[in-house]
Amino acid sequence: MDLNKKLAEILGKMDEKVLQAKLNAALDMLKKGKTEELAKKINKIDKDELMEKIREFDKSKIKDLNINLDEIKSKITEKDLQNLKNLIGEHGDEIIAKIKEVIK
Repeated sequence: MDLNKKLAEILGKMDEKVLQAKLNAALDMLKKGKTEELAKKINKIDKDELMEKIREFDKSKIKDLNINLDEIKSKITEKDLQNLKNLIGEHGDEIIAKIKEVIK
């Protein structure tokens, strides 16, 4: 195996772990009511870009990213999703609908 391929593999695994860690951190903030901090992070995101990314998500994309859906399902409630929708603001309804579609 050449070095470039090995590095790409290692970095890919790091990216997956970072993504899962970020998802867990966001869920944790939402659960603990740290909505101001989460709102600041969400407001830094371009909502149109977020919509574009969210539309790409399906079961296979999530599997490719090694996101543990069972873990997310066990942690998130309808109330959490409603709070997240309110924090997102613009496109909140669409984004939450897509999240529900993917995790159900």
